[in-house]
Amino acid sequence: MLNEINEAEILGQIKDSEKKAEEIIEKANREKETVLQDAIKSSSELLSKRKEEIRRLQEKKIMDSRDKAKSLKEEKLKEGKKTVNQIRKKAEKNINKAVEFVMKKFDELI
Repeated sequence: MLNEINEAEILGQIKDSEKKAEEIIEKANREKETVLQDAIKSSSELLSKRKEEIRRLQEKKIMDSRDKAKSLKEEKLKEGKKTVNQIRKKAEKNINKAVEFVMKKFDELI
């Protein structure tokens, strides 16, 4: 009879231990899922932040390129106007010579 009680106690302890082991496994699985979901959420947030950073950097590069192009355009326009003014001044100086040349040729023809 004592053996039967000991066996019953041992079987009860085994069942209790199995139940506790199952509870521990279930808790570990829930914690694993929570950790995985947190990791997925964190990686998604990080990816979104990185995409936003890349977008801002691309925008900045585009704006910098536009500014550089505008600056270059203004510089070339300024150089072109300067060249036009130089040519105009040279032409104005040569008007008198051209008039004198035409008058001289005209006088020679007369």
